[in-house]
Amino acid sequence: MFNFNLENFRLEAAKYLKIGLPILGSQIVMYGLTTTDYIMAGLYSPNDLAGVGIAASIFNPIYFLTAGIMFGIGPIIAQHFGAKEFILIQQKTRKYLWYGLLIGAIFFLMLNNSWVVFNFLETDTKIVEIGSGYLQAISYGVFAMTIFQALRNYSEGITQTRIIFYISLLIFFLNIPLNYFFIFYLDFGGVGCGYATSVISWLGLLIAFTVTFFAKEYKETFLYDKFETPDITTFKELLRIGAPISFGIFVELSLFSGAALIISFFGATALAAHTIAINLAGLFFMLPLSIGLASAIRVGNLIGEKNFARANYAANFTTRTSLLFAFFNIFVFLTFGSTLIGFYTNTPEVAEIALGLLVYAAIFQIPDALSFSAIGTLRGHKDTFATMLNLVISFWFFAIPVGVFLAFNEYTGIPNEADGMWIGMIAGLSLSAILNLRRLKQKKDELKKLF
Repeated sequence: MFNFNLENFRLEAAKYLKIGLPILGSQIVMYGLTTTDYIMAGLYSPNDLAGVGIAASIFNPIYFLTAGIMFGIGPIIAQHFGAKEFILIQQKTRKYLWYGLLIGAIFFLMLNNSWVVFNFLETDTKIVEIGSGYLQAISYGVFAMTIFQALRNYSEGITQTRIIFYISLLIFFLNIPLNYFFIFYLDFGGVGCGYATSVISWLGLLIAFTVTFFAKEYKETFLYDKFETPDITTFKELLRIGAPISFGIFVELSLFSGAALIISFFGATALAAHTIAINLAGLFFMLPLSIGLASAIRVGNLIGEKNFARANYAANFTTRTSLLFAFFNIFVFLTFGSTLIGFYTNTPEVAEIALGLLVYAAIFQIPDALSFSAIGTLRGHKDTFATMLNLVISFWFFAIPVGVFLAFNEYTGIPNEADGMWIGMIAGLSLSAILNLRRLKQKKDELKKLF
């Protein structure tokens, strides 16, 4: 059994740095794509920023409800890699590429019918036009996105996280001139962000195929020397692990996206402020998020090796480190909030509301970090269904009702309608942290019996 001491901490930190630092880089870079879209659309006009923000609130839940199933690949491959079952990794990953095509088709159909959501929004017509145009433009890249996720999760499962980071970084730098070309040169405004994202999605997939074909790091699990047809057994395993991850992320995003849709009833200024604050909160959450994602790989590898005591130690390391990063984020938000908001807007009304919302973002860093550290570790156990249920309870049955009540009830004394939704989010994230940490303790206790 591993007790806490400096040597154990140093060894685990080294493992997490090797796996997690490239994941952090990849997450920041991929989130930076959205941030770049917001900044460049905001420079075009406040309406374009609001339009892209509301479109992202529709796109993201649909993406994770469909393409999110591919995240189940990571825990499956991680356990096989820990057990050195390279043939199984090859066979299953070839089939996952086919499933990427199938899920991409479902994603495409859902995205092209998402205009229905706009019929329920009482917001400015111009904002709706920009948002619907963005969704149409980005739909051309969905097949590339889902297949890329298969290759990404396969790579991360075999601990090749650094290569994924380099690919993500290249995509990020390509996105900036493409955004400029579509937004300003072709004068598409916020809609141009969608076209740029579609183009870089296909470029990213081409790069991923090239790297996994030629790089020596993929020699042991080389994918392209045989042809595999999909089968129901492998697909059922992916659904069993991936569908709860997908639906769980959808539930979490529906909270944040639902908040944006509700705040849209209060006008473009409130929506733009919310878009800025939630984007900053998500950007800085990449620190604890990456630790949780690294834990899924690290714990999965250790369980595959049957090193159960070390797996529990890694789980504890994840929780402590995520909490440390959460406190760092709080410090940054409370100290440099105005400076950060200044990168997004020069409109005083928007900046004032966004600064107030950033205080709430600072508060929910702690429960969000604790919740996802547990969720990430549980993925390493291939335990995803319980976390999905916990998220449904926390967000759909608690956070959203509380937020809606506070936002629309004028007797609560809350200074701004957007504040009510953010208070609801804090409440839901806190409950999620409690439930998922409790589930993690149960799984750790099960492993202790195997020491």
